[in-house]
Amino acid sequence: MRALLSNEVSGPAQPLRQVGLFLLVLVFASAYAWQAPLVQSLRGVHLMPLWLHTFMELFSIVVALLLFGVVWNAYSRERSGNIVILACAALAIGLIDIAHMMSYPGMPDFVTPSGPEKAINFWLSARVIAALAMLAVALRPQRPFACGHTRHILLAASLTITALVYWLGLFHSDWWPDTFVEGAGLTAFKLQAEWAIIAALSTGAVLLYRRARRERTYESATYFSVTVIAILAELCFTAYTSVTDVFNLVGHVLKIVSYLLLYHVAFVASVREPFHKLSIEVGERKRAEDALQQMNLSLEQRVSQRTRELEQANRELESFSYSVSHDLRAPLRAIDGFSQILCKNYEAQLDARGQDYLGRVQRASQRMGELIDDILHLSQISRQELVRGTVDVSRQAHEIAADLRQAGPERQVEFVIAPGMAIEGDAKLIRIALENLMGNAWKFTNRKPEARIEVGMMSDGGVPAVFVRDNGAGFSMEYGHKLFNAFQRLHSTSDYEGSGIGLATVWRIVQRHGGSAWAEGAENEGATFYFSCAPQEEGKGSKA
Repeated sequence: MRALLSNEVSGPAQPLRQVGLFLLVLVFASAYAWQAPLVQSLRGVHLMPLWLHTFMELFSIVVALLLFGVVWNAYSRERSGNIVILACAALAIGLIDIAHMMSYPGMPDFVTPSGPEKAINFWLSARVIAALAMLAVALRPQRPFACGHTRHILLAASLTITALVYWLGLFHSDWWPDTFVEGAGLTAFKLQAEWAIIAALSTGAVLLYRRARRERTYESATYFSVTVIAILAELCFTAYTSVTDVFNLVGHVLKIVSYLLLYHVAFVASVREPFHKLSIEVGERKRAEDALQQMNLSLEQRVSQRTRELEQANRELESFSYSVSHDLRAPLRAIDGFSQILCKNYEAQLDARGQDYLGRVQRASQRMGELIDDILHLSQISRQELVRGTVDVSRQAHEIAADLRQAGPERQVEFVIAPGMAIEGDAKLIRIALENLMGNAWKFTNRKPEARIEVGMMSDGGVPAVFVRDNGAGFSMEYGHKLFNAFQRLHSTSDYEGSGIGLATVWRIVQRHGGSAWAEGAENEGATFYFSCAPQEEGKGSKA
């Protein structure tokens, strides 16, 4: 019995095996006792006095009502509805068993005089409800109720049936068939009713046994054992000749055992199992928190290491910038200076080819100087402090357009600049981006007699985006993904001068602002370059 009440099992087949061993012993003991001469000699002997019957019934009633209370108050929509069916049935059985106990011979009048037949009528009603409840559990799959109000409907049905049984048993006992004849024992109707109950329980036992083998759970195995024990109890209730003899006593004992098992499975399903699952979840969450803390610690260490590596890379970059700024410029200045001296002092001594070569040296050294300046500028942008504010894009565009006109007064270029354009960003960096884009537009429209450069603003998913559009050389969209890479050129230097750093600088500036940049164009039809800056997050300062 102790093993049967324990739901801590060592293997998937263990619950049914424990139940099977317990029931096998119980069945063989019952069969032996049924035929034992000593038991047969006690048939009809007064062995169950009023106080013992009252005690056993009170115990059964308390267990049945506790079963209902535990299941009803610990109910959860995620659990199987079968245990609720048993709980509502237990409520009806407990209430009807009160009437049975009060109607037992020797008890004071309970509305009407007490007697064996009155007690049996209430008893049979409770046993029918128990059998039907176990059969319903056997037929219904282990799953939650589809509707949240199902349990309230079951409760209402349970109380209605209880009230009907009370009404019939107390006020219309003459409507009941005879179930007991003093001196003769049980009537044919009583025996037939008991065998019908046994048949219903047997059908449920077969179905529950199959389920227990299939599901291999403690709950299914216990339902099967309760049904078998209820069958043994009902067999005892078919054999007594007196309401106080040995078979009635054994039947009551078996009923108490089945009630205890049902209460235990209800307690496990409604209280212990949820707490066990909760304990497992708490343990898993604790382990997850420990792992997260360890991960955070490891992350902090990695971030610290990466920060040191980044600081070292910045120092190396500054060293490289210093080297580029000083070590590379010195020989370039010497090359450019000596080439100018040659051009000034020895130009007459050089033929046309020599003068051409000397001009190429000067232009190459100048381009190299410009390239060094662009590379330094690009590296400084990544390290420059970002000071956000409202940038007047229209004003900056007008200033850049004036500078371009001053640098090339011979050109006739139409500038169309939208008024009132403003974005959030670093004014110095935004101007650099505009200078590069408008400078490119100026450069790539130099072969257009009627050049046009437009600076405007549009919305990109709710974020303002500035665009620079021209009607110049354009580009093929097939190679558009290369535009913002450093040193990438889609036109030769002989056609259009430049270092290939300008658009990479724009991309770096836009990335610093958390925005995006893209381009559209077609060959000989012009190009449009867009860039946006992510809006500043609330609560953050103006420096980044």
